[in-house]
Amino acid sequence: MTFAPPILTLSASDEARPGVAAEALLTKALAPSFTVVAESSRSEVLTLLDTVDGRLAAVGIDLAHLPRHHRLVAVHQGRQLEQPADGPWPRMPAELPAGIVLDLVTRPAWIRALVPYATTEATTTTYAIRNSDGKAVARVHWTAGALTKPAEAALPPRVGIEVLRGYRHEAGRIRKALTKNTPLVASDDSWFTVVRAQPALRPTVAQRFGMRPDQAADFAVADALLGYLSEMDATVDGIVSDIDSEYLHDFRVAVRRTRSVIKLLGDVLPEGLAERMAPEFRWLGDITTPTRDLDVYLLELDSLAATVTHPDDLAAFGAYVAEKRAAAQQALASALRSTRYTELVSAWRTALAGVIAHPSHTDKTASELAVERLHKLFRKCQKRAARIDADSESELVHDLRKACKEMRYLMEVFKPLCDKDAFKSVIADFKELQDLLGEFQDGEVQAAALRQFAQEMVDAGKVDANAILAMGELSAKFEARQRAARATLDEHHENYLGNKAAKHVNRLVSA
Repeated sequence: MTFAPPILTLSASDEARPGVAAEALLTKALAPSFTVVAESSRSEVLTLLDTVDGRLAAVGIDLAHLPRHHRLVAVHQGRQLEQPADGPWPRMPAELPAGIVLDLVTRPAWIRALVPYATTEATTTTYAIRNSDGKAVARVHWTAGALTKPAEAALPPRVGIEVLRGYRHEAGRIRKALTKNTPLVASDDSWFTVVRAQPALRPTVAQRFGMRPDQAADFAVADALLGYLSEMDATVDGIVSDIDSEYLHDFRVAVRRTRSVIKLLGDVLPEGLAERMAPEFRWLGDITTPTRDLDVYLLELDSLAATVTHPDDLAAFGAYVAEKRAAAQQALASALRSTRYTELVSAWRTALAGVIAHPSHTDKTASELAVERLHKLFRKCQKRAARIDADSESELVHDLRKACKEMRYLMEVFKPLCDKDAFKSVIADFKELQDLLGEFQDGEVQAAALRQFAQEMVDAGKVDANAILAMGELSAKFEARQRAARATLDEHHENYLGNKAAKHVNRLVSA
């Protein structure tokens, strides 16, 4: 089966949706200039694949597995590539056999697993189109099929016209006749595009008001929190099934945003709600931390190993981290399947929906709340930065990093109300500052964690001298990174939090 676009493509208009008698339609439309002869017919089951966040589609790669033929097929820039491969799915790209398709998808998929987003069954019948001399001047490939997963739905027929050498003019006549005399219409859509357009595959959009300047502040905050809850819902199954590490990353971002909004804006919600829920979301953040911390080590292990004198000596460290990560993941999956988690999500959703369903209990608008809190938090960042000098405790740097994170989360909440240029300037400043602060904190935390891991491995008798030396070398590099970040940080406070940055913040939102 050919998935790359043939020379000319057509698809059926709504009035020709499934059940079209292909041969009869072609014969009638092309007579008397051409005759139609069925040549072959082939059925395929396709498992359509992408990362859960659509990284392949974003760069124009369509990917499918043909289980009956044990083949993996990719279509990119009009070319169809194939290699042997079997399921099951989801699967990390690194688990696939070497081949031309793996080479194509590895980089865009990054650290995300390939997951099936649809299954189709389709039959392609090939017709030879002959002229009055009985010579084949073109072939028409008629594909009819249906979506079978995640829901059942008939798909519109798809028709490709294959131009044979020396008969391009005839192919043009055939195309013109088919678009004029049948319900077929010209189309550039691939089979994958048609499948992705099916309602069953479209993202589910939570019912949201969309933030407006004059919207009641409590409605705006509850609406944003419902959005973060939807993001958590979308990742839980992937975490429990341990599909790839990014499900947990996305879940933790949604939890951190929720915690920041509860902390910074929770006072506009009904009395007592923020206070009741804050400890539960802190618990949620805490139970995800061990697995994520160990994920980071495993994801960076190859690049870390490349920085030490004898990379192979870190193998024991990698095996130890993987063992700890497996135990942490098991505990995390249990927590996310627990009654506590289920009740937390249910109670939170009910409470937020209740806020939106009832009359607002505040006179403050969303824009007034945005101006008040963004300026307050920016001043907090400035004050924390002013307390830091070359001799300050690390804790002060960590406090500044937390405040900067909160500023970014708050800006993301109020983004619909922000001046686009000012938002772009402020978010860029804070991103650079956070990267710098992150370099400082990561250096300190990772150096300390390596010392702890080394002691645990020694106590467990799971390490030799070479591994300890390699871990020590790595720890020294982390400490050097921390010192370098600290020196740079002192030089850039004014750039990120000075008068120029303050002017951008003043332009963010108008009350």
